[in-house]
Amino acid sequence: MRHGLSATIVFLAAASAVPAQDTARAIVERAAQAHGGVERLNRIRADRIQVKGNIIIEDKETPFTGETTVQFPAQFKNVLTLTTPKGRTTVVQILNGDKVLVSLDGQPQKVEPAAITDLRETFALNRAIRLAPLLMERNYELTALGEVKVGERPALGVKVSAKGRRELKLYFDKETNLLVKTEHLLDGPDGKESKQDVFYGDFRDLGGYKRPLKLSAYRDGKKVMDAEITDVKYFDRIDDSEFDKP
Repeated sequence: MRHGLSATIVFLAAASAVPAQDTARAIVERAAQAHGGVERLNRIRADRIQVKGNIIIEDKETPFTGETTVQFPAQFKNVLTLTTPKGRTTVVQILNGDKVLVSLDGQPQKVEPAAITDLRETFALNRAIRLAPLLMERNYELTALGEVKVGERPALGVKVSAKGRRELKLYFDKETNLLVKTEHLLDGPDGKESKQDVFYGDFRDLGGYKRPLKLSAYRDGKKVMDAEITDVKYFDRIDDSEFDKP
């Protein structure tokens, strides 16, 4: 069983050339400044985010709460609790370096290769949207995608490429420079690639870092999740034992 707090809508790209002042790096630099500044963003090495909302399962809204704990460079834990007509179900996913662990209601689960790939891609997305790594690490290649519409507002797109990772597409509001959409590919349950989009809104300053409080996720254009962030905590360090077992 796999759940990811990640999503996407159909991408409409503009074919026009990108002005010199809107190179991919310049777009990300302005975005980083809008979100809190590169230095401040780069200092965030570990955090824990709590969310609540609804996941769409078999065309029905299923309430959930979630807690995502991240510690760079390679630790990630996602705890998702669903409230179903049959009761509560909790899924725990852990990425700890090369180790991947998943449990369902406390019982260890066999982790399929596609689930491992999805978890690693989710972690890669989580890292990229911090923005500072895109500007400070040489393994990222940035390509401007031109201007598109996200909702009714103009936005500038940037494609993010890195060796061994799938491409990501980030879209920044043209006026505010805030990240308003991400797009990437995951493996679907039938083995075919599935496009994931997440839309971000209601930005607030949380500890000097401007973050979105509301998220909407889509899979191949179909809504799969609505969520809101209810709490964010930052840490200098989280004990490694947090990522030892689900």
